[in-house]
Amino acid sequence: MKGTWKRRAAVIASKTRKAGAALIGAALLGGLPALASERQIIPFELDDNSHMIIEMEVNGSARVEGVIDTAATFPMIDGETARTAGLPDVGENPRLVNVLGVTGPQIYPVVRLDSLVAGNVALTDVPVALNVRLDVPGATNVLPANSLDGDIIDFDFKNQRLMVYDGRPERNSRLSTSALRISEESGLLFVDIRINGKKGRALVDTGSSVTYINSRFAIDSGTTANVDKTQKLFGATGGDQSLRIATAKAMAIGDFRIATVDILVTDPPLFDYLGVAEEPAMVLGLDLLSSFRVQIDRRRNRLILSMPTEKNVRTINMNARDTHIPAY
Repeated sequence: MKGTWKRRAAVIASKTRKAGAALIGAALLGGLPALASERQIIPFELDDNSHMIIEMEVNGSARVEGVIDTAATFPMIDGETARTAGLPDVGENPRLVNVLGVTGPQIYPVVRLDSLVAGNVALTDVPVALNVRLDVPGATNVLPANSLDGDIIDFDFKNQRLMVYDGRPERNSRLSTSALRISEESGLLFVDIRINGKKGRALVDTGSSVTYINSRFAIDSGTTANVDKTQKLFGATGGDQSLRIATAKAMAIGDFRIATVDILVTDPPLFDYLGVAEEPAMVLGLDLLSSFRVQIDRRRNRLILSMPTEKNVRTINMNARDTHIPAY
């Protein structure tokens, strides 16, 4: 795995790959897999920083690494990928796209890929945002989950594969399962979560390596601040946000209960953009999501979380070590 994907400085990664609300949907793809009913499978790996890395082939020859992101609504590639794929310069008046990062929206030029292949998924004539910024660490090649055609998006972390298929979510009798209602806003997926009994809205984000809550949620839920663990949070957009770590007695995700949670607290412009800065809100990142099998049922608007039965009640310690924050 290339060293550029293993940089540890960025804790909340992939936020620069959030698209503006108006840029979702039909314009994303010029072509879908040859058979929409065929099961689509994309292998992935979790790197040292809990980023979900996939291998992509761009324009038939360039092999690059990237991420698949449930909270991205527009695909993105970096300058190195564009050069490797032989893309021409963007020119003087390119089409532009507004992409939301943890420090706020950014404008990027749009280029087109002849083809993009990941696993057995083959897309053609794909518009992508071109990120040529030099101050963005980590993976900047992004495939949004909403670009895949199927009823179910199934993240099987145990077997390190993403599956997309029609019908109903696969079930495993050895797993305990809980379903949460999804509310979709501007292409982003939210579920309700409780911290210390207080309900808040959580953005499901496989592009973020870390779970975090905003200050309003931390205050309303009565968490306890741990000043000694306060760190600096580096966003994938190159900016950083002050943060702190708070301790919650309990977190409830559907029927699952997590006790004694150390969780990051921060108020990036992302929450302002989403209109949730003044209400209890959070981001569910891979440090927590990867503890489950995660299935998104798009037809029925459900998030299905599954875990071995004996782990139905478990403790997940999301402290600085577990979330890969450098220990200052």
